[in-house]
Amino acid sequence: MEMTMQLARTTKGQEEIFNHGHSLRPKYRQILFSIGNGMSLGELRSKLPNCAELEVMVNELLQNGFIQALRSMAGAQAAPAAAPRAPVAPAPPAASTQAPANLESARSYVLEFMAALVGTKSPAYRKMSEVQDMADFTAILPMCQKVIAAVASPHQAAEMEAGVAKRLGR
Repeated sequence: MEMTMQLARTTKGQEEIFNHGHSLRPKYRQILFSIGNGMSLGELRSKLPNCAELEVMVNELLQNGFIQALRSMAGAQAAPAAAPRAPVAPAPPAASTQAPANLESARSYVLEFMAALVGTKSPAYRKMSEVQDMADFTAILPMCQKVIAAVASPHQAAEMEAGVAKRLGR
């Protein structure tokens, strides 16, 4: 397995953690909990350095549908799986050429995060998918965070907020 492979919980994995499924052994649950939504295998290895069978256990979680491989991130920045999608509308001219790319990266990250936790039918997901500029993004982001906090957990909402800040360079 590549250390850059991005892992995220599936709906089945979310149910195991948050709905008290308890069908997994404790070590598997620890791995599932640690993965969250968008951690590379290398990051997981750093987080759980004493887990000798980590790759085997991750492979079993993949095969049993508790986690999914989002994409192999061979490169410096771990972009979300939805990154190849074209922006909804051309970005308006900006003073910095990096701003639209950061905005698209952050927007795609939020969309991926929400799709994994609450699905794509949410009004917050729809509004975020229509975002065209930073003003729209900052206006819709709190709604997305509230949805994540309500459906998943406040911890997940904070994780999403930290991921957005990282992608926006804050």
